[in-house]
Amino acid sequence: MGRFGGEALHTVLLIVRREFITRARSRLFIGGTVLLMALMVGYIIVQDLFISKAVTTVNVGFAGGAAVLAQPLKAAASSDKFKVDTSTVASVADGLQRVRAGKLDALVSGDPGGPDVSVMNDLDPTVAATLDALVKQVALSRALTATGVDPGPIEAQIGRAAIHLQVLDPNAKVRTERQVVAIFVAVLLYVALVLYGQIVAAGVVEEKANRIIEILMSTVRARQLLFGKVVGIGLLGLIQLVLVATAALIAVARTQVISVPSVEVVSVLGGLLWFALGFVFFALIFAAGGSMVSRQEDLGSVTAPISMLLVGTYLAYFWVISNPTNPLAVGLSLLPPFAPILMPARMAAGDAAAWQVVAAV
Repeated sequence: MGRFGGEALHTVLLIVRREFITRARSRLFIGGTVLLMALMVGYIIVQDLFISKAVTTVNVGFAGGAAVLAQPLKAAASSDKFKVDTSTVASVADGLQRVRAGKLDALVSGDPGGPDVSVMNDLDPTVAATLDALVKQVALSRALTATGVDPGPIEAQIGRAAIHLQVLDPNAKVRTERQVVAIFVAVLLYVALVLYGQIVAAGVVEEKANRIIEILMSTVRARQLLFGKVVGIGLLGLIQLVLVATAALIAVARTQVISVPSVEVVSVLGGLLWFALGFVFFALIFAAGGSMVSRQEDLGSVTAPISMLLVGTYLAYFWVISNPTNPLAVGLSLLPPFAPILMPARMAAGDAAAWQVVAAV
């Protein structure tokens, strides 16, 4: 009838149901799921409010004749992410005092054709480049006037002159967003594999410590008990991941921190697929480790090496994502101990070819 046919399969399903319902009703699972969803949504909101909308502001003071440069500087240097606030000070001494006190980032004084710019330690490159261009324009106007040439028409032609932008990589922004998604996928899978692998090991030890295992082993086979426990806990972890991922996608759609079209379905489905494969792989190893001890106090000694392997895989991800075409990076993402974290992250980043995914599976 096969290894899991007929009555044996029914026994495994009963164990799956027992593990799933018992743990799904626990306050630890419910509270942990709510906490993970809240943390994920909170992080996305923080990104939207404070990071993605952050604007750099530079305060520049002007004294004397250099004040004519204030308005052109503010108009030319300001953008969506960069703002120049200008103000006029009563004297150079007053302006220098404001710079030392941190109220001004720079003081521009003297002749607008060659002004003095005073800062505490450094001048913002955008402000420096814009000021330099404005000063050159003033010098040009003076030179033309001195030679008897009307600078108006020439300045109009200069104003109409502009660069012709050629975009070499229109998908650069999308690729950056995909890498952000890849980091989320890697972190979620790493946390889930470590957490639920430990739960499997702890469950094995708990039943041994309570001598429940002796009763169970009198009615079911060890293999049935093992697979039932792994599948039941794995389904619970999968549901938790789906809930967290759904909350994250809703938060992303509402805040537009990254464009939703770039968060492709393959990223989500790939993460869920690799959680299932990786969980079965590591859960069986964690269960084997848990079967070697009879007390919870001794569990850490046998699960620590397994956890360290997962930690090493997670740390290796940051090198792999920086070197996506490196043969070593590709090779690591194909190997079973590393694939559950590295391959879905490479898939989310768009670096994994179809044959590499198939080979890793």
